[in-house]
Amino acid sequence: MLFKVFRKCSRPRDCGDLYASGQREDGIYSVFPIHHPAGFQVYCDMTTDGGGWTVIQRREDGSVNFFRGWESYREGFGKITGEHWLGLKQIHALSIQGNYELRIDLEDFENSTAYAQYGTFGVGLFSVDPDDDGYPLTVGDYSGNAGDSLLKHNGMKFTTKDRDNDHSENNCASFYHGAWWYRNCHTSNLNGQYLRGQHTSYADGIEWSSWTGWQYSLKFSEMKIRPTRDPENK
Repeated sequence: MLFKVFRKCSRPRDCGDLYASGQREDGIYSVFPIHHPAGFQVYCDMTTDGGGWTVIQRREDGSVNFFRGWESYREGFGKITGEHWLGLKQIHALSIQGNYELRIDLEDFENSTAYAQYGTFGVGLFSVDPDDDGYPLTVGDYSGNAGDSLLKHNGMKFTTKDRDNDHSENNCASFYHGAWWYRNCHTSNLNGQYLRGQHTSYADGIEWSSWTGWQYSLKFSEMKIRPTRDPENK
């Protein structure tokens, strides 16, 4: 499958800017957030629910190891056209530019799909030094048909296997083989192991508990953000 790389719109801040400039094709684009002037490449979803989405995470085939340390999650890893994590640094740079919303698309191994959408989203919104502060999550205003499995994580710092910021006696990332804004520990674990459906271990796969419980690892997840729109213009 071929993926196009687009360069139209000189210094777009995100995929929302590109959509506003007339771009309508899904693909790889360069964006230049206000506080990250060097820019970086992202995958833009220009078709789902009105388009303009900047993809920040995708799981689809288990080809990329997501059980990684802090530096990898800060800088990002994987392939933009496939499985990847954009990077906490990049997600922060995007989300501090204004008001953003988050959409999470999910699919199980029976090809059923669901989504969760949050009208409020940000990472390190109130941090002077977001890395030192742990890139805390701000999320709110749920809608969708997957059920809410993220609001419990609101306000939590990000935890990896080598940096424990959760409220558990154990390191939740190590225990559940992932990395996330764990509390004590989770209701979602989208960076967990790629376990292909029902599994006997507990809550260590790609989990969205309100939809498929704690012992079913999803086939596909995609997290994406865009500037909040006026409801009449969605």
